[in-house]
Amino acid sequence: MTRTLFAQTNEVDEPDLAMIELIAQLELDNNLQKNAIGLIFGDFAQTAPGFLTALNERLPFDVVGVSAALSISPKIMEDYCLLTLVVLTSDECQFVTGLSEDIDEHGVECLEDLYGQLAGGLGDPPSLVLCYAAKLTTAFGGDRVVNKLNDLTGAVPIFGSIACAFDSLISNSILFYNGQFYTDRVALIMIEGPIRPKFSFFQIPENKILKRKAIVTSSSGNVVKRINGMPALDYLKTIGLFMNSHSEYADNIPLIVEDHQLGWWYPVMIMALADDAIICTHDVRENNTLGIGGCDDGYVLKSASQLAEELKWEHFDFCLIHSCQGRHISLGLDYLGEIEILRTELGGHQPFSLSYSGGEFCPRPSGDGYLNAFHCLSLCCCRF
Repeated sequence: MTRTLFAQTNEVDEPDLAMIELIAQLELDNNLQKNAIGLIFGDFAQTAPGFLTALNERLPFDVVGVSAALSISPKIMEDYCLLTLVVLTSDECQFVTGLSEDIDEHGVECLEDLYGQLAGGLGDPPSLVLCYAAKLTTAFGGDRVVNKLNDLTGAVPIFGSIACAFDSLISNSILFYNGQFYTDRVALIMIEGPIRPKFSFFQIPENKILKRKAIVTSSSGNVVKRINGMPALDYLKTIGLFMNSHSEYADNIPLIVEDHQLGWWYPVMIMALADDAIICTHDVRENNTLGIGGCDDGYVLKSASQLAEELKWEHFDFCLIHSCQGRHISLGLDYLGEIEILRTELGGHQPFSLSYSGGEFCPRPSGDGYLNAFHCLSLCCCRF
């Protein structure tokens, strides 16, 4: 069997107290089994300098995580937490972790060497791959990572998220790996053992897609240069798509890409570039059709309730939930609404952690099974 331990803190000014609080909650002497892995989520920018590195040194296992606007666990201490630490420990499962090279410099091809290293440390193929990444760049599209890992793993389930920050600034989106911080890497955790992961996935419904359509007339990878023959950013401004003047990021107004080659549609989040092009969370092919989607509080709260209804009738040892930062922003003044639903329905009864993300890795339903995919503005859950 596997066991999940949770620890959380809101201590900002007293790192010694934060350390004592987190270590005490884990009760490692009583709970730690043969193998373990730590996952950490929270507002890293507010932690005391050196605190996370010092925490990592106190823990007898690898720790991986990403910055998150908000995070919670079943331990009801505050509305939300500065840091949430999730420890998965097991006698039967094996965990191996690794860090990629600089994605900006080497592209997703560097995942091939990383996967080879990690797979060599396992007796059998992994049952699940957890994937965490620092941020969106011109060299990094989330779907590109999924496609590469699919080729390498033979479609082993992939789950995880991209970092985000409370203010949505890309520069504050950080990957944490064994005591160090990165803004340009991908970390993988391979889990081998007798687990059968199950997934839930909610994305923007089709009735939230506006009818206005356009054509991508020039693109390269995940950079869209021209839409309907106009510079991409100019086109978006002409139709009134709001670009946040602080971060130049459209937080909760996604483009909807209809990929005619793949035969499905998906939302992409966008960030402006200096040359009036835009970076997208996914690769976008030329001649794809673009629409505009919306994410409102009604949809966010309804999908959170649907997930809670699914989970409260199940038994599981481990449960990770990642919800897009755009969903959080859509809640406006009711910014804890999604958290309150899940905590009310599951808190104290089920082992779960929720953190907000800058993009989600999660298999989506396909026929009788799942198909690995990367999403934005989605609510994703993995449990076993």
